[in-house]
Amino acid sequence: MDPLVAGAGWLVALIVFTFVIKIVNKRVEEAWLPLMAVLAAGIFVAQMLNFPIGGGTTGHLVGAALASILLGPWAGMVVMSVILVIQCLLFGDGGVIALGLNFVNMGLIGCLTGYYVWRFFPRRYHLAGVFAASWLAVFMGAFACSLELVLSYALSGGVYGIAPQLAIPAMTLYHAVIGVGEALITVGVLSFLAQVAPEVLVSRRAVAQLVQEARVNGDC
Repeated sequence: MDPLVAGAGWLVALIVFTFVIKIVNKRVEEAWLPLMAVLAAGIFVAQMLNFPIGGGTTGHLVGAALASILLGPWAGMVVMSVILVIQCLLFGDGGVIALGLNFVNMGLIGCLTGYYVWRFFPRRYHLAGVFAASWLAVFMGAFACSLELVLSYALSGGVYGIAPQLAIPAMTLYHAVIGVGEALITVGVLSFLAQVAPEVLVSRRAVAQLVQEARVNGDC
């Protein structure tokens, strides 16, 4: 990444994370911590399964929509930040320079998109909302990453980043497919939790909607 783009990512990430920590300290109860830890561990493992998708980029599951639907967008961002920092410092995945942009793409954009798209859907279309939220969270984060790569390429004269004809198709087309897989997994995870352990669904709306659907279907 071009230093200016990477620096801008760090600046945005630090400002947002400072704001998020203040909100989480006021709103998140201690009882949420075990679920946050379990989600962080599960999403961490899922994200480690990445693979090359062309243009020097890689694709992987994100998990931001799942975290934000279960915990809300702010606590979801904390979970995503923990995952990204561990991946960066212990496994060198992404690198310290790109850490700020990774938080912006997967934490900030992923969690806000996932949560508010899910909230936008009426209750009777709840699972469709989960699917759409998960897919868009992956796609929008990938699209933002492609723009950052293109901007880096333009600012550095091709020294950093990736040319637009490579970066945009690689990130958007492949992640459009990856998003379908993540959406199916997210719907499956939430439906499973509603049936076997609805008490772990912290979001009141998620509990009400998923338990009601499971009861209507005779699953619990």
